[in-house]
Amino acid sequence: MDVNTAFLNGELEEEIYMKQPEGFVMPGNEHKVCKLIKSLYGLKQAPKQWHQKFDEIVLSTGFVLNQADKCVYSKFDSFGKGVIICLYVDDMLIFGTDQEHVNKTKEFLSSKFDMKDLGEAEVILGIRIISENNGITISQSHYIEMILKKFNCLNCSPVGTPIDPTVKLLPNQGNPISQLEYAKAIGCLMYAMVSTRPDIAFAVGKLSRISDASWITNLEDHSSTSGWVFLLDGGAICWASKKQTCITSSTMESEFVALASAGKEAEWLRNLLFEIPLWPKPISPISIRCDSAATLAKAYSQVYNGKSRHLGVRHIMIRELIMNGIISAEFVRSQYNMADHLTKGLGRDLVKKSVIGMGLKSTL
Repeated sequence: MDVNTAFLNGELEEEIYMKQPEGFVMPGNEHKVCKLIKSLYGLKQAPKQWHQKFDEIVLSTGFVLNQADKCVYSKFDSFGKGVIICLYVDDMLIFGTDQEHVNKTKEFLSSKFDMKDLGEAEVILGIRIISENNGITISQSHYIEMILKKFNCLNCSPVGTPIDPTVKLLPNQGNPISQLEYAKAIGCLMYAMVSTRPDIAFAVGKLSRISDASWITNLEDHSSTSGWVFLLDGGAICWASKKQTCITSSTMESEFVALASAGKEAEWLRNLLFEIPLWPKPISPISIRCDSAATLAKAYSQVYNGKSRHLGVRHIMIRELIMNGIISAEFVRSQYNMADHLTKGLGRDLVKKSVIGMGLKSTL
């Protein structure tokens, strides 16, 4: 469903005044201003006030807010029947155990807001949803084609790897390029990367640093890259390829920083799943596979020698996650590590293996 003029539903908590709109200035009162009674598009408060209004109405009728994600609401009866609402600004997905509960929810929302019922979900936020016999597939092929047309790359030859592992990227020393055009291209790629394409995460992350002016002065900033991907039922559900904010003194340290980052995400994922009524309880520890035996030994060790303060904080956190049954850490060889392509460029065969392992498939 979609909310028509969502921001106009918000109630203002402050006194806000505006100039009389162009074309609606009252003759003889040109010096006066308008006092806003309700929220209006363009106000900084508008998104917050709209979400607060939606929150109050939905929670007042028995829905429960997911504390891990404040835009997920659920309502289930004692028989395990009910619905889940996922809200993104004014777009929402409604999942239900049966059509009756979905219809009741739609009727309730339509009675409170000016809603547009779009029927069974096919496209949301530029992501196409395809129902198949063995599950659901999400795709952005139409969005990617639009990007290629926009930047005149539709006839470019396809390649088997997102980034050449033998090429070291350096600052541009040749003819200057349009910084705005470059930033637009990277931004378009980023949306595909965070939504459906984990296979291009490292390449997009690496290219986006080139547009940072402070990075231009250094050939290499000596920071490692953390990469992780979480799978659910054979498909990737969240992933990241991020430059580490601290400089580490060894491979083991950089791997430990990455493990801590993955552990923090695992804790959030577990909390999200725990508050979904349909999810079976209790939830077993989330298995994190790491390709560094030394890092695993450090994670399970109770001894910390105090050499690196940032490592000490992460050591305590990882130990607590393991001891509390939130995660378990296991060793996996690099060639079988699904996150390896998120930290470096790999050859075609390894990229293909990672892509298949994450549940990606070609739409051609």
